[in-house]
Amino acid sequence: MHPPASALIVHPLAADRVAAASALAQAGFHVTVSETFASAKERMAARRPAVLVTDVCLAEYNGIHLVIRAMATSPGLAAVVTCGHEDPVLRDSAEKLGATFIVKPVSATELVAAVMRTLLRSEAERTPLRPPYERRVADRRASSANVPTSTERRLTDRRQGLSAYHSGTLN
Repeated sequence: MHPPASALIVHPLAADRVAAASALAQAGFHVTVSETFASAKERMAARRPAVLVTDVCLAEYNGIHLVIRAMATSPGLAAVVTCGHEDPVLRDSAEKLGATFIVKPVSATELVAAVMRTLLRSEAERTPLRPPYERRVADRRASSANVPTSTERRLTDRRQGLSAYHSGTLN
């Protein structure tokens, strides 16, 4: 049996730290939290996490800078960057580093799915991960239910009356 993967969550807001920590702990991660760039640097120096989940806004610092710093010492680190709004420049910067960019709010299920997919993807796979991060069978059924389909696939009746047989017009 493998020990649980470690996760470092860096977010200035306590509610967001607790929500992310709770979701990842329930998924089996050994979670450490930090609210500042400086304390996150110290925690990463003491123990390198398997995955870093950081917000973009870290007071006077940027979460993407934390990802750059972390990947300099741990190139195989999985990173997830969260942001309160869609920002194409920040998304591009995060994705060029191999990090997954998530726009908040995000459900606990989606956060865990994004972290797991980021953590388990191969180094060769550098394509950005985009939502939905997890699609359950019920979700696929619901999305396919909106696709118009015809219940009748036959173009003509298979059975025709005897009169069609005798007249030679049988298809």
